[in-house]
Amino acid sequence: MIQRFLRSARAAARFLEPSSEEERDRLASHAIALFLVAVVAAFKYVSGLTLHNVPFTLYAIAVAASAARGGFAPAVVATLASVLVAGIGAGQPVDPDVRMLFVTEALALGGIVSFVAGRLRIIEARLDAAEAVNQDLQLRDRRGRLLDAALRHLEDAADETALVVLNDSGMITEWRTSAERLYGYSPEQALGMDASLLFSQGGSRLDLVELMREARDRGSVRRADLHCRQNGAKVHVDFELRLVRDLHARGFTLTVHDVARRREWDDYRDAAVRAQAALQQAADDTKQQLAALESLIDPELNPLGGPAMVAELLERLRSTVDADGAALVQAGCAGARAFAAHGLQPTDRLRPLRPEVQRLTPGRVTLIHNDPVRVEQTSALEWPAEVTSLMVVPVVHNGQVWSTIEVVSERSRRASDWDVALMRITADRLAAVVVQDHAIGSNVA
Repeated sequence: MIQRFLRSARAAARFLEPSSEEERDRLASHAIALFLVAVVAAFKYVSGLTLHNVPFTLYAIAVAASAARGGFAPAVVATLASVLVAGIGAGQPVDPDVRMLFVTEALALGGIVSFVAGRLRIIEARLDAAEAVNQDLQLRDRRGRLLDAALRHLEDAADETALVVLNDSGMITEWRTSAERLYGYSPEQALGMDASLLFSQGGSRLDLVELMREARDRGSVRRADLHCRQNGAKVHVDFELRLVRDLHARGFTLTVHDVARRREWDDYRDAAVRAQAALQQAADDTKQQLAALESLIDPELNPLGGPAMVAELLERLRSTVDADGAALVQAGCAGARAFAAHGLQPTDRLRPLRPEVQRLTPGRVTLIHNDPVRVEQTSALEWPAEVTSLMVVPVVHNGQVWSTIEVVSERSRRASDWDVALMRITADRLAAVVVQDHAIGSNVA
């Protein structure tokens, strides 16, 4: 009997054993999600914090942490586990609407956090790749310097130096690799060629003969000249024509130094530095956007917690988009009421609601830049006359516009797509507050 049980246990273990490293990470992420939910549940049970009146409080933390650790799938696991544990721990049956609202918010939060975490991992991978490229460039630079020193000992030449051997008549008798790199001629093309063909600054056979005569008299001749590559491109060089003093050989060595090649390397290095700086700037901008997004989706900032939480959320939106004022506008029987953040305040929070505001559609975003007259005509509130820019985003729930968010500025500026996206995120977070306030027949303000 015991042997049979052991065989069954081994079979079950082989079935549950992860088949790959990816599968092991996935199971670990799900296990961590369940563990986080259990920690939150234990804390709520021991402390008695909102255990019966608001059963789903704090579970959003477990959902967000699970999404940041493993992505959207662990966030779904944490959401389902939170619904199950909160229902068990509640002293009375949980309202299905409250449960559905929590599931919706948790999944949305998990999706946003997993997306942001994924983008952050991509940026970190790009930074690591850029660092690896930079290290590779540094390694190549060091290797090039070592090879340059070795070539100076072997050919009396550097990476920008070519060595050509001429006979006593000025014909090329040896065409080394450095010369092929500089001029582009293959050894088959260059051997036996008249060296005067390398000169492009009006040089001729007679000029080369004069240089060789001077080299015989003085031992060597140094000049700065413009030489010609095989493809017709011109290259600035410094060259030295030196007489070979050997009893068994007569001829000359032509050492040519390419001064333009050094400039090309400097330009290449500067371009690499600029590219790395641009990538670092893009990474810094992304981190700033991530910080702004985390500020608006902070799970500890629950708009359902009261007017103070709503004011704080609006204030974070205002400071994030660098605006002067922000307000949540609700349509009532008497007109429009507003709940404003810190900063610029509307001069009148109650005024008749205009027809164009009542007809605001869920997908419509109103942007007015540097036009105080249109701001006054469009806004549902009365802002100070110095306001020149206005952004209006509807607060939508179940396809219906319940209220709007107005963000104003006294300075000349234009809203970016990122500003509009942050306002939409804020509107989504305030939707639950507006719907709840509308259901009980009162305004947030």
